[in-house]
Amino acid sequence: MILKNCRAYINNKFVDCCIEIDDDGRIKRIAKIIDGEGIDLKNKIVIPGCIDSHVHLRWNSKKEGFESGSLAAINGGFCFVIDMPNDNPPITNKDRFYKKLRDAKKAKVNIFLNYGVTESNYKDYVKEAKAYKLFMVKSVGDLYINDYSKLKSILEEDKLFCVHAEHKKIIEENLKKYQLKSWVDHCKIRDKKAEVEAVKEILKYKKNRVYFCHISTKKSLELISNDYVEVTPHHLYLNKERAEELKGLGKFNPPLRDKEDNVALIKALNDKIDVIASDHAPHLKEEKERDVKDCPSGIPGLETLIPLTLNLVNKNLISLERAIKLISLNPAKIFNINNKIEVNNEANLTILDVKKDITIKAEDFKSKAKFSPFDGWKVKGAPIYTIVNGTLYETTYNL
Repeated sequence: MILKNCRAYINNKFVDCCIEIDDDGRIKRIAKIIDGEGIDLKNKIVIPGCIDSHVHLRWNSKKEGFESGSLAAINGGFCFVIDMPNDNPPITNKDRFYKKLRDAKKAKVNIFLNYGVTESNYKDYVKEAKAYKLFMVKSVGDLYINDYSKLKSILEEDKLFCVHAEHKKIIEENLKKYQLKSWVDHCKIRDKKAEVEAVKEILKYKKNRVYFCHISTKKSLELISNDYVEVTPHHLYLNKERAEELKGLGKFNPPLRDKEDNVALIKALNDKIDVIASDHAPHLKEEKERDVKDCPSGIPGLETLIPLTLNLVNKNLISLERAIKLISLNPAKIFNINNKIEVNNEANLTILDVKKDITIKAEDFKSKAKFSPFDGWKVKGAPIYTIVNGTLYETTYNL
């Protein structure tokens, strides 16, 4: 396969070239001109395969699974995803981890796994784990830290910890103040203070650099200075003023915040924030239509992340080069994933039409979760092809 007339992002600069991919799925040649039949990309942008570093593919669940989750990732422009450990039962022991890893290797997309941290297993070392997920509030089963006095010992381990920073004691106090009767109540119970105080706890005890998942507040950004920061599109674009309107489609953990937080997060994309990730959390549609007490948190995000990121480029809020760092280069560096566009490397490439006008249509998602608060949104920029280990896939955004 030859990709012709590429504008490829190689070694931090755009290069006009052709890329030949061998039958074994590896990049054979990169040159100005390569003779032979091929796919004319007409100067579309080719970047190192995108990485969603925060997904919940619901291993062995009717909500998603690796098959549909892989298709969603590919349709969204992702060659690599890092799956979180809060399955049921959670991935908090090595037997479950390696069983899940065997199944992940059968998928069409490159799936990496995080290992779940508890108060009793935090000394476990798992060579194949990309990182260790630490929940500061109850997740599934034993996958959370109940006694914060253990954080010092846990964070002294020489590991990369991905932290879900919501302070359980603040949430418990708020549950005494508010009854969960409205969608805004959810935002009040898991308020900004819950995130900020959790961040402070981690900063107090950490020994090495940590990775803060889905940071959602201006104050947290101000506190964090030498750690990795991840944000989600829903915290960039949505806020609690729309909570009642969105209902279940606007219920997240951490929840929607204020407009000032949207502004601060978007501004910080240019310097302080390292990664945009989806926190892809598929549920059954009927679950998301329940009342606030019984509605699970999260939305599918694999198929909207790149369009929503490129939309920020077209609004001149970030540069294209910065967007490439946020969705490709930075997560590759943080999690040691080789997605480089270079000869002999496996061909994992994301091909973008940065100026393409699209309408997000949840009904076209490859995920089993065909709903989104962004359904019907008109945005500019989309992935049009995804090449995973040398196999070319066309996305629904190119049809």
